[in-house]
Amino acid sequence: MALKIALIALVVLALGAAIFAFHFAASGGVKFPSIFSSSTFAGFSILPSQREQTLPTIPQGTSTAVRGAYSSGAAGQGGAGWTAAANLTVDPSTVPASQIPSGWTAAQLSPYFHEVRIGGVSSGGFGYYGTITLNTYFANPQATGTIDITRWHIKTRASGEYIPGAIALYDPSGLAAPSDIRLKNGDVVYLYSSSAPFNLRLNECIGWIAGVANFQPAIPAYCPPPALSRATRFSGACQQYVETLGGCTPPDLSSPLVPRTDYACQDYLENNFNYKSCFDAHLGDPNFLSNQVWVWMGSNVVNQYHDTVDLLDANGKLVDEYTY
Repeated sequence: MALKIALIALVVLALGAAIFAFHFAASGGVKFPSIFSSSTFAGFSILPSQREQTLPTIPQGTSTAVRGAYSSGAAGQGGAGWTAAANLTVDPSTVPASQIPSGWTAAQLSPYFHEVRIGGVSSGGFGYYGTITLNTYFANPQATGTIDITRWHIKTRASGEYIPGAIALYDPSGLAAPSDIRLKNGDVVYLYSSSAPFNLRLNECIGWIAGVANFQPAIPAYCPPPALSRATRFSGACQQYVETLGGCTPPDLSSPLVPRTDYACQDYLENNFNYKSCFDAHLGDPNFLSNQVWVWMGSNVVNQYHDTVDLLDANGKLVDEYTY
């Protein structure tokens, strides 16, 4: 009897041990508090643990420029265009080799490489002038700065010339002095082989001086028309004559069409159809200054048939190259 009870007890103990072992395996092990962190030890496993993947980070707000590469930061623009810092310069060491003209190295590139491009070259001919066109294409379209191209060098295979200054805002007094040419994004510079009294940035009213000074090629003869509402106060003959005047056309006070006894009309014509009156009326216009700068170099340095034209900055570094 005692033996039977002992056998039953052993069966019960064995069964309990089996149940405990089953639950132990299912739970993944016994967990103990860690003395190193708030986490707990996991149960033993023969499988390797899976670690969190670490992705590379991209520095923000970089000041270098890369064409055709990914860029990040408020100053940069992703995609295929150049990226640049707010100061409009690029890091020549980041320029892809495919973008560097043959015979040049990254160390010879300007910080303004391809910020100003040679848009076209014409050697000139009978009836027209040699012309080199420069266009600004800022890497950062949101940049509001300017690039000073004065004293940059136009270099050809056989010759060259330096870019001079120009009048930024032509004053009605005619006494404005030339200053450095500073280009905004989207500006265009025309370098002519002919001569002129001075170089200048065009403006909304500059057509009024086209007939005063000898510019070759001629300055565009476009001017905003004067306010004609005041003319309604004058005689019918005066109003009739005012309507015959086109843009940038100075009145001829000796014309028989101007009424001799309408002195108010004569005063209106004399003081409202010239550069000064246009300048005073439109100087505050948002687009008063043009994006075009006209420069007369006085010589032709490009070959008539084929040439390579290099645009070098003031330190002799390459900005752009044009071959034709």
